[in-house]
Amino acid sequence: NGLPPASPYAGNSVFPSLLTDDQNNVHIAWVDSGNLSANEEVVYVRLNQTDLTGDGMMALDPWEMVPVTSWNSNKLGPNSGRQPAIGMPPAFSNDLGSGAHLAWSDTNKCGDDGNNNRFTICYSHVLTGQVDVEFDEGETFYHVIEPGQQTIYNMTMNNSTPGPKDLVADTYGLNISGVPMNWTANLYFASNHSSIFPDTPIFLEGGEDIRFYMRVQAPSIYQANGDELAEIRVTAQSYKDPAIQNDLITLTLMDVVHGINLDTSHSMADIEQGDTAIFSITITNTGNVHDAFVFWDPNSLEGQQEWLLPFGWQVNFPIRVELDPGQSVTKNLEVFVPTTEDPGAFVIYVKGWSEGEPIKSVEKGTYDILELGVFVSIRSTGNIVFAVDDRSDQVKPGECASYNVNVTKNFDSGELVFATPGAPEAKPDGVAMDAWREENWIVIVDFANATGSADAGDGLGDPIAWTIPGNAEKITKRVTVHVCAPRNATAGLGPAITLKGYLDGYPRISDSAILSTNVEHVFDLDAGIDPEVGTSMNVNPGDKISLPISVTNDGNGPDRFDFRLARVTDAFGVDVIWDIEIPRENLQELSPGTYQAFEVEMNVPNRVPAGEYTVVLQAFSEEVYPDASGRETRIRDAIVLAITVDEFHDMQISMDPTVDNAVKTSAPGRVVRFTFNVTNNGNVADVPTLNNHTAQRDGDSLLWNELPGMNVLSSWDVDWFIMRQVSADLVVEESCMTMVSTASSYPEDACVYLEDIDEWRLPEMAPYETITTVAAVKIGTDAKLDTRSIGLKVVSKFGDMENDGDHDDSPAWDGENLDTNEFIVTLRLRAPNLEIKEIIMPPSTSGEVDSTIPIGIILQNTGNVHATDIEIVLCEYDDANDADTIKEIRDNGCEEDRVVMRQVVGALLAPDDTEDAKEIELYLLYPVSAGSKGVYVVVDPMNEIVESDEKDNVKPIPEELESNSPVLDLAREVVGKTALPFAVIVLTIALLGVVYLVGKGRRDEVNKRLAEQSSLVSVLADEFDN
Repeated sequence: NGLPPASPYAGNSVFPSLLTDDQNNVHIAWVDSGNLSANEEVVYVRLNQTDLTGDGMMALDPWEMVPVTSWNSNKLGPNSGRQPAIGMPPAFSNDLGSGAHLAWSDTNKCGDDGNNNRFTICYSHVLTGQVDVEFDEGETFYHVIEPGQQTIYNMTMNNSTPGPKDLVADTYGLNISGVPMNWTANLYFASNHSSIFPDTPIFLEGGEDIRFYMRVQAPSIYQANGDELAEIRVTAQSYKDPAIQNDLITLTLMDVVHGINLDTSHSMADIEQGDTAIFSITITNTGNVHDAFVFWDPNSLEGQQEWLLPFGWQVNFPIRVELDPGQSVTKNLEVFVPTTEDPGAFVIYVKGWSEGEPIKSVEKGTYDILELGVFVSIRSTGNIVFAVDDRSDQVKPGECASYNVNVTKNFDSGELVFATPGAPEAKPDGVAMDAWREENWIVIVDFANATGSADAGDGLGDPIAWTIPGNAEKITKRVTVHVCAPRNATAGLGPAITLKGYLDGYPRISDSAILSTNVEHVFDLDAGIDPEVGTSMNVNPGDKISLPISVTNDGNGPDRFDFRLARVTDAFGVDVIWDIEIPRENLQELSPGTYQAFEVEMNVPNRVPAGEYTVVLQAFSEEVYPDASGRETRIRDAIVLAITVDEFHDMQISMDPTVDNAVKTSAPGRVVRFTFNVTNNGNVADVPTLNNHTAQRDGDSLLWNELPGMNVLSSWDVDWFIMRQVSADLVVEESCMTMVSTASSYPEDACVYLEDIDEWRLPEMAPYETITTVAAVKIGTDAKLDTRSIGLKVVSKFGDMENDGDHDDSPAWDGENLDTNEFIVTLRLRAPNLEIKEIIMPPSTSGEVDSTIPIGIILQNTGNVHATDIEIVLCEYDDANDADTIKEIRDNGCEEDRVVMRQVVGALLAPDDTEDAKEIELYLLYPVSAGSKGVYVVVDPMNEIVESDEKDNVKPIPEELESNSPVLDLAREVVGKTALPFAVIVLTIALLGVVYLVGKGRRDEVNKRLAEQSSLVSVLADEFDN
C-alpha cells in the first residue's frame, strides 16, 4: 500500500534463500522493494511456527521482517532493471547456533558510500542473542609490569540480550586466548576468588551480570628477554549458541630493563714495556632481568678499535658475563704491553652492553664505558730483576705473610730506590702500633740483608747501593716484605702490595713484584657459662638447672654455629642419659665479633645415684677447621661441667585414687583400712619408720601435733601391714613381726613392730623402691561422732630436712608444709544414738487381768545420722528397777519369752545443726497379767543398729505394774490352770450323751416313716386288685 504507480518494480519480493538449523528454525532472506527510500533491501526473517502457517494459533514467532540494509543501491547483482529474474539471490549459511551468515552483491560499499555503480560483496551476521564482556569501573585495558610480577584486570560479563529475563536467560563459558609463551593468565570469580575454567558454566538471566578478574603473570627474570606485549583475549560464549559471543582484549606490557654498570678499584696502572697491567673490573647488572653482558672481542679488528688498543697490545678479559638482577662480579683485566711500545700515557676503554637490549645507550644504562689509564715506561728488563718464589700467601687475622724478594742488579753497580705504590696507609705519628694493627693492614719492607756499613740508606725511598764485586756480572740481595693483616680482618682477598725498585735517577729502569695476601677464614668460637653459675655444682635428683650459655664468634667470618650435648658420664666414665634441653632451633648465624646468649635447661634425672658426673657441651662451626693439634674438625670449644649429685633422701607416701580413697565414713568401734604406696625416692637405701599424728580442731582449722602419737585419740590405734604378691592374681596382707628395739638383727624383707618403743618400721628399701602398705585404723568405741583426721608419716632414718635428711620433711603439717612423706586420711564418724529420754507413767499402774496399761516413751536420736527399723520391746521380770536385771539385759539382751509387747518405728531422723536431739513420743500397751511385775523398756534388743553409745538403750519403769487383786488373781489363775482339764472331760461326756439321745430320736422317726410307707403300699395293692 502507498507505493506509487510509476514504480512498476516497487513492492516486489524476489530471490528468496531458505535454510534450517538444528533448533527447527527456518531462516529466509530475500531482496525486497517495499522501501521507497532504499528501493531494494536485503530482508531477513527467522520462523519456527507463525500465525500464517502451521498450527496458526500456537505461533512461536511473529512474521517480523528485519531489514539487513538501509541504503539505496542495487542489490540484485549484474542484472537488467526490467528483468529482475536474472539477478542473484543473497548467499545464506548457518552459523554454529541459531543465527545465520548473509552475503550479497551491492553497488554501494556496504553502506551509504557508493562504488561508481560497480558491484562489491557485503556480509552480515544475524545473531539471536548477545553477551557483553567489559572492563569494571575504573579498570583499564593496558597494564605495565616487570618480569616475574603479576597484575589483575577487573571485568564484568553481562547478558545484554533484550527481552524477558527468564526467556533470554543463557549459560556462558569464559575462556582465555592469546597467552604468550612463559606467561600465565587465569580467571577468578570476584565474589569468592574461585577459579573459572573453560568448562565452568555461568548462568545469567537477561540483564544480569557477574564480576570476575583475570590474573596475568609475566615470565620470570630468567625467561624474559625483552619488552613483550601480551595481547590476551577474554572470550564469553553461549553454551546454546556458540555464535553468541563477545571478546575483550587486554594489553599487558612486560617492561624489561637492561642495565650495566662498570667500576674499577683503580683506573691507573704504571708499567713498562713488555709488562702486563692488571685492573679489577666490577660488573653490575642494574636491570630487572637475568642478563648477559657482552664486551668487545679484543682479538677482532673491530674490538681492538673499540678498546682503543695500540698495535700489538693484548687484552685478557671475558667477552660475556651472565648476572642476575642486582648481582655484581669482579673480573681481572690484564693488559699486555709489547716491548716495542713507545713510553708514554695511554688510555683504553672497557665497553660493555646488555645482550638483551639491541640499542646501546649510555643514558639508558644499557651501555657503559670505563676509561683506564696505562702509563708505559722504558723497559728495564735485565737491569733490575725481582725473583719471588711465591707471590701469594694465606694468613690468619693478625698474622703476617713474609715474601722474600731476590733483587738482582745486572750489568753494573748502582743505587736502588724502593717504593710500595698503592700500599695501605702508613701508621700516623702518635698512634700506638697495637691500636693501629687492630683495623689496618701493615706493610713492612725489611732491608736487613740488603744494607751494610758501606751502603747508603736503610729504608723505603732511600737509595741503597747494589755494588757488584770484582769481575762479577751481577749482585743479588734479598729484600723481605712483611704484609700483616689486621687483627679483626675479615676473610677474603687483601690488598695487592706492589714492591717496586728503580735505579736512582732513572725511574724507568726498574722492576716490581705484586704480592697478594689472602686472609684465611678462621672459624673460632668461644663458648662459656655465666661465672656466677660456674662449671662445678652440686645438685639433687629432679633438679632443673638453667645454664646461661654464651657463644662468641672470635673468627673473622660469619659462622652458623651449632651447640650440642656431647656426653654425660659417671665417675667411671660410663655414659648415662640425662635430659638436657638446648634451644638449637633458636641459634643464629654470628657475624665476627658478635655473640649469642641462650639458656640450656639441665634436668637432673629423678632417679640418679649419688656421685660425680661430667657433662660436656660442645660448640660446632658450620665448616671443618684445624684445631690446635692440626686435626680437621668442626668442634671449636667445649664446656665441661663437673656435677656432683648429693646423697638425696626423700621418703614418700601416696595413695592410688583408683585403688583407695583418703576420705571414708565409719562408726565407733570399727576398723578402717587404707592402702598406701611407700616409696624411697632418694638415691641411697633407707629404713623408714611409720608414725601417726593427730590434730585438734580450732574453728575451721586443724592444729596438728608435731610429735607422733594418738594423743587425744587415746582409745584409737593404727596397725600397719605389708601387701605381698603371692601369685599373679593373689595379694595378701602380711602382719609386721613384733620385736624389741634392742634386737641384734631384724628381718630383711619384713616390717617389724618394736613394742618397747611403740614404733613401726619397714624393711630396708633400695633407692626408688616402692612397698604397698595398709594402715588399719581402729576407731575407739567411745569415739565422738565427728570428722577426724589422722596424719600418717613416713620418716627417713636420716632424719628430716633440718638434719640434712629427707629434703622435704618438716615438722609442720599445715598448708605448704604438708610434705610428700605425709598423708592425711579423714574419717567421718556417722552413727545414730538412740536414747530413752523419759518414761511417761500411766495414771494407774494396776488394771484388770487381760487389760492393758499404756506406757508412754520419749525416744531420742542424739547421733549424727538417722536410724531405721527401730525395734522397741517391753520385757517383763519379777523385780522392778533391778540393777542386775538391767545389766543382764544390756549384756545379753531380753529373752524372747519375757517380751510382752513389741513395736517397730520406721525411722528417726538425726538432729540438725540447731537441735541437740530429734525425739518422738510413742505408747506401748502393757498386757496386765495376774500379780505384780517389773517391766523394762528396751530399744534395739537384737543390737542390730550401730550406735555411738549402747548403754542408754534400757530403761526400767520405776514402779511395778500389777493386777487389781494381785494375790486373788494369781490364785484364780492357778485354779483356772488346773480346772480346765476336768471341765473338758465333763463336757465331753455330756456331748456323748446328747449324741446318743439325738440318734435314738432320729432312729425312732425313721422307723415310723417306714411303717407308714408299708401301710400305704398295701392299700394301693388292694385297690389295684379290685
